Amino acid sequence: MLLALWTSPVSAHDPHGEAKAFLGRWLQAQNEGNFDAYQMYYGDEFTGVRRSGDRTARFDRAGWLQDRKRMFSKPMTVAAENVHIAASERTARVVFTQRWSSGNYTDTGPKQLLLRHGLDGFHIAREELFASDTRAPETVDLDSFRQFAFVVDGEVVVTMQADDGWGKGEPLADKPGRDRDLVRTRRAVDAAKLPVAVAALAGTTMRLMDARGVRCEAKLGTFLLRGRVIEGVEYGDNLDEPLPPDAAAAWSESPHYLVARVIGDRRACAGATWARAMSLPTPPIATGAPPPPETTARALAALEALPESVTIQHDYARFFAAEYPHAHRPAPLWFRRRRQKPVVRIFRPASGPALLSVSASITEGGCDRGVFGGVWALWAIDEQDPTHLVLRNQPSTEMTLQPTAAIDVDGDGIPELLFESSFDYASMNAAGQPRFLEHGIARPLDSAYLQLQGPETPIYGCPC
Repeated sequence: MLLALWTSPVSAHDPHGEAKAFLGRWLQAQNEGNFDAYQMYYGDEFTGVRRSGDRTARFDRAGWLQDRKRMFSKPMTVAAENVHIAASERTARVVFTQRWSSGNYTDTGPKQLLLRHGLDGFHIAREELFASDTRAPETVDLDSFRQFAFVVDGEVVVTMQADDGWGKGEPLADKPGRDRDLVRTRRAVDAAKLPVAVAALAGTTMRLMDARGVRCEAKLGTFLLRGRVIEGVEYGDNLDEPLPPDAAAAWSESPHYLVARVIGDRRACAGATWARAMSLPTPPIATGAPPPPETTARALAALEALPESVTIQHDYARFFAAEYPHAHRPAPLWFRRRRQKPVVRIFRPASGPALLSVSASITEGGCDRGVFGGVWALWAIDEQDPTHLVLRNQPSTEMTLQPTAAIDVDGDGIPELLFESSFDYASMNAAGQPRFLEHGIARPLDSAYLQLQGPETPIYGCPC
């Protein structure tokens, strides 16, 4: 089914739009080698952390600019992918995957910019690259794959950075499934073109799992390049018969993943969302559960107090007053309406504090004057004082998701969060549709759950 678009209210000062434009100018200055423009984006109080491979360096503003000026002596290419922006009137946090290259050197890693707003707009107060992967872009991280691999439509995703050169033949479209708007395309793979270590994964035994635990054990079979896109169903002269999907067009609109078909009990494996190599132990899974009533009340009170929630409430109150001019009561809280109740879950991982999640959304009215939005907030419960909640993510009025389980997939003692579908309206495509992850994993950066990863399925239907 196609998804309607929610839009944020437009104001004279649009912090999100301003932060997005700032990121574009910051990237442009680096790609054009314009150091004079670049240095103007950094505030006097700036601190930064640069990583290169396994080396780490920390700087104040003067040290950072001195270090970077040296790098500006050669042409560079800097790109930001998977951008997430949470912005307010005074501050903004921009989290993205940075791809940086200059000469023979290249690295990739998650980065965040913390922005503060002054008289002349945003400037950078802190910048940190959390990890630096210096391998070639098409390199597959086999260790990470064995720890955690996504499963989509019963296929195990080997890498979301596939090289189209691994394929052979023209793309083909699968038969439509239950969701007729979803177009699945595939290309055969020439095993001789795969990296040797990747080709050797065929026959590897994996546990296929969901948020509750193991669903089945199976082996990796045939490799494919896979594309997925959500489009509107088209009909010919016979309006009862949809036209077959255009495989070439759908392939061109899709990200391409290297996947492996599964050899095993299809019924037992159905519904799996992630996989892990049988050679590794299965870590404890803390599945989300409804918390006690007093904890739920505490979570909803914390949600109500968030600035993002206050923003949505203001918009909803204005909508309510216009829609019900003769009402003898004020607008209810936006997340306490009957039709769309918030989802509150508590997670008790094997290590660390319990985590409390609230996911809420609102869809009221028509596209022309409705109110649409959502908030996902995550708190850690203070082990010494359970009434004290510590915010562990960066809520936004334009992004929501529902965590399903906490699990430490990489063994560092800090759990990651599995989640169901995520819609990020701060990252819209050319069709005006949000970035959509059918399911994914939220990883902590600097103690906050800021990095969201998952196989993206673009939406190209008409927006609201």
